[in-house]
Amino acid sequence: MAVWINNRQRRVALNTPFVKKQALRMMAYLGCSEYELSVVFVHDERMQALNRAYRCKDRPANVLAFPQCPTYEGEPQTLLLGDVVISLPTAAREAFELSQTLEERVVFLLTHGLLHLLGYDHERSATQRRRMECREQDVLSHLKDNRHQQNAVSPDPDQDLPCHEHAKLIPPAS
Repeated sequence: MAVWINNRQRRVALNTPFVKKQALRMMAYLGCSEYELSVVFVHDERMQALNRAYRCKDRPANVLAFPQCPTYEGEPQTLLLGDVVISLPTAAREAFELSQTLEERVVFLLTHGLLHLLGYDHERSATQRRRMECREQDVLSHLKDNRHQQNAVSPDPDQDLPCHEHAKLIPPAS
């Protein structure tokens, strides 16, 4: 299990070792210990360009997720789940508005992005939104609960599927 962090902005300082530790705990809990995750921190301008290119929305998002699963029959499996891209200036503004630390907000956004990589999608239906929100709270509760062992595994009923079977590529809107 590996988490690769690439901070491509210098405007907002972040405790990246803490975020990386939380990401590793999150992945273990979700049963993705054998996979790798890339986390990229960017500034608002870069995030807006990504959001415009991939979602046709000309504004910065707080988090985007880009799965790295096979896109066609017979393509080799990869151990990289994908990339979670987070705008740190946006996360900092949201943290202030929500009376959270920046690290708390980033861990929430990372949880949200990771769940997208595992196939959760809050934009499909109200039921899917509730399912994803419940899962986010489950993961965040686990991270806050010191009583859990480091290698505790999530009780999600879908957990028997390997992570790459959860992930889905969603083409950009045309």
